Amino acid sequence: MPRIAAKYLAYRLVVSYVTVLLIMTLLFVLVRSTPGSLVDGMVTPGMSAADVEGLREQWGVNEPLWRQYLAFMINYQTGEFGVSPTWNVEVWTLIERRLPRTLILFGAAFLVGYIVGPLVGMYLGWWRGTRRDTYAFTGGLLAYSMPAFWIAWLLIWLFNYELGLFPSRHMLPLFAENWNAFTLIGRTLHHLALPLFSVASVGWVGAMLVMRTRMNAVVDADYVLLARAKGLSERAVMIKHAGRTALLPVATQAIVGIAFIIDGAVVIERVFSWPGMGDLLVRAVLNNDYPTAQAVFVMLAVTIVAMRFLTDVVYTYLDPRIAFGEEP
Repeated sequence: MPRIAAKYLAYRLVVSYVTVLLIMTLLFVLVRSTPGSLVDGMVTPGMSAADVEGLREQWGVNEPLWRQYLAFMINYQTGEFGVSPTWNVEVWTLIERRLPRTLILFGAAFLVGYIVGPLVGMYLGWWRGTRRDTYAFTGGLLAYSMPAFWIAWLLIWLFNYELGLFPSRHMLPLFAENWNAFTLIGRTLHHLALPLFSVASVGWVGAMLVMRTRMNAVVDADYVLLARAKGLSERAVMIKHAGRTALLPVATQAIVGIAFIIDGAVVIERVFSWPGMGDLLVRAVLNNDYPTAQAVFVMLAVTIVAMRFLTDVVYTYLDPRIAFGEEP
C-alpha cells in the first residue's frame, strides 16, 4: 500500500474510533436521562431501604455519574457488557442467541434489495423516458414513501388473516415434533416470507434510484458508444459496459441501506415477534435494562461505522482513479 494510502487509512481508523466513542458518550447520556433507574423494576413492596440500597450498590447505580461513565467506556470497549437484570444472564449470551436471527432476516433483506434494486435501476436508466421507466420509477418512489411497519400490517392482513398462506408471528412454530434439517429450513423460510418482503419492498428502492441516475449519466458515454459500434448486443452493452461502471456508487449507497435496515429492525421485529436484536432492544428499554440496551446500541453503532470504513476501502479497489480517503 502506498505511503499516502497508509496515511489515509490510519486517519480513517482514528476518525472511526472517535466516532464510536462519541456515540457511546451520547448513548450513556440518553440512557441515564430516561425516567426511572436500573433497580426500579427489582424493587418489591416488602423490601427495606437497606435492601434497596444494596441493590443500588450491587448494580453501581449509587456511584457518581463520572465513575459510571468511566466504567461504561472501559467495559464496553473490552466487550464486558455485564449481566442483564431482566433475564439474569450474561448480556453476551442474549446477543449470541438473538444476533443470528437478526442476521437471517435482515441479511436476506439486504441481499434481496441490493440484487433487485441495481438490476431494476440499470434497466430503467437504460430505457429512460419510456413508459416502463415512468411507471416503475413512480411505483418505486411510492413504495419508498411508505413506512415499513404499515406495509407489514398490510401483508399480515392479506396473507395471514384473509388468505392464511403465511404465519404472522415468530421465527418458527412454538411447538414442533420430529423435525429434521429440511423441515427446520422450510419452516424458517415460511415464517421469514412476510417480514422479509416487508423490509425488501422498501429497501430496494434506494439502490434502484442511485443505479438509475448513474445509468442516465453513462448511457451516452464514449465507451458505451464504442461498444455499440463494435456490434455488441444491446444486453451486453447495457450489462458489461454501462451497468458495470454505473454500479460503483451503489457500493457507497449500501451503507445508507444497511443503516436503513438496522433502523427498521426494531419495528419489523416487534410487528412479527421476530426474536432478534430489535425485539431485544425494545424489551431492554422498556425494562430499564441498561446493560442490555447499551450493548445492543453499541454493537449497531460499531457495525455502521465499520461498514462506512470498509466502503471507502472497497470503493478504492472498484475505481482505482479514486485515492483512499477522498470522497467518491
